[in-house]
Amino acid sequence: MTLPVSPLAKICDVIREHINTLGKATSPSDWDVTVTIGAPGVNLAAAQSKNTINLFFYRFEPYSFAADTVPGDVQWLKLFCVITAFGIDEGTSDDSSMEFSVGFNELCMLSQVMRLFQEHPVMLVDGDDQQQWRIQYIVQPFSDEQINQIWTSQGDTIYRPSIVYEIALAPIVPEAARSPSTRVGSIGVQASANIKHRHLSWPMDRETRFPVAESISINSNNPQWAPAIVILTGVNENRKASLSVHIEVSNGEEGAADFSSFPSLELWIAGDSAKNNDLRVVGQLLQTPVATDNAQDWQEIAVIDNISADADRLEMDLLPPPSPSADAVSFSLQQMHWTDLNEMANSWQLQLFVERCIKFDSINNIWVDVAFNEAGAVHIRSNPLLVSVSREAA
Repeated sequence: MTLPVSPLAKICDVIREHINTLGKATSPSDWDVTVTIGAPGVNLAAAQSKNTINLFFYRFEPYSFAADTVPGDVQWLKLFCVITAFGIDEGTSDDSSMEFSVGFNELCMLSQVMRLFQEHPVMLVDGDDQQQWRIQYIVQPFSDEQINQIWTSQGDTIYRPSIVYEIALAPIVPEAARSPSTRVGSIGVQASANIKHRHLSWPMDRETRFPVAESISINSNNPQWAPAIVILTGVNENRKASLSVHIEVSNGEEGAADFSSFPSLELWIAGDSAKNNDLRVVGQLLQTPVATDNAQDWQEIAVIDNISADADRLEMDLLPPPSPSADAVSFSLQQMHWTDLNEMANSWQLQLFVERCIKFDSINNIWVDVAFNEAGAVHIRSNPLLVSVSREAA
C-alpha cells in the first residue's frame, strides 16, 4: 500500500520532474538524464549506467515571519536541497572533437540545472482544491565544512560536483483547517461589565474608525506595477472613498435577510488607462451562520473579467461623480457578484482585489502582459477592499 501524498512530497517530485524535462513539456532528445530523490549514499551506492542527477532534501527550516502560526494553520517551510550530478563516461563525440568524460558530463548536467533555475526562479505548483503554491529557487553557498558534513554521512559514495538551493516556501497543510476569523473592518472601544454582551450589535451612537483611503498614483513605466482600488459611495457633499465599508440589511421573511435594497458599490480603479480589459476583479466571501458561531471557510466568488482602469491616479480630493455621469467609474459591484450568497446567514464579509497578470519573456528580457490562465504567469494584486454586511438590530 502506498503512503498518502503530502504537499511537501508533491512539491519535491514536481521539482524532480521539472529538472527531468528541463522545464519543457517533454524531455529534450539530447537530455538523457535520470533524476532521483533521496540520499546519494542510498540512491547511488552502486555504479551507474546512465547520467543521473540526485536531489537530496537534507534540511527543513520554518519560515521566519510566521511565528503566529497555530494548530490548524498552514505551516510554511524553507527547503534546502543538494543537487549532485553523477556522470558516466560516454567516450568522444562523433567528430572526435570533444571527450564526454565522467567529469565533463557532470559539469554539463549541473550547468543545465543552474541555467533552468536562473531563467525561471519562480515556479507555480498546482495544489489541492484549485490552490497554487509559488516556490522560488535561491542558490546558496556550499562551504567546505558543509560538504564534509554531508558527504561523510553517505558511506563509500565518492563526492561529486554539487550545488545547494534554498526552495521557498513549501506548505505543510493540516488535515483539518481551523475556522477562519472575520476581518477587522473598523475599530472602536466599548466597555461592559456583562460578558454576555460581547455579541451585541455595536451601539448606534458610537462611531468606529475605518481605514483612510489615500491618494495613489500608478507608474505604468514599471512593468511590475500593481493596480489600486477604492470604493466610492454617496453623492454630492456625502461623496467619499473608502477601503472598508459596513452595510446593514433588514430581516425578511422566514429568517432570511432582505437584500432587495442592497446598494451598488462603485469601484474606482487605478492602473494603465491606455489599456482595455487587462484587469479582473477577484474576491472571497465569508458567511457566518449565527452570531455565536465561528465563520465558515472563505469561498472564492466568480471572477469578474474584462475590467479596465479608470485612471492612473486616484486623487481623493477629486472623486468622480456617481453614475450615470459620463465621468463615472466604469464598474460597479452588484449583489449578483456575491457568488452563492446564503441569505439565511447572520453576517457576511467580502474581500476584493483587482489583479493583472504578467510573465517574464526570457528571450527579450522583459515582463509582458499575458492571459490569466497562462502557465507560469505572475498575478499582481491590488490593495484589498472589505465589505462587511450585517443584519439590522431587532
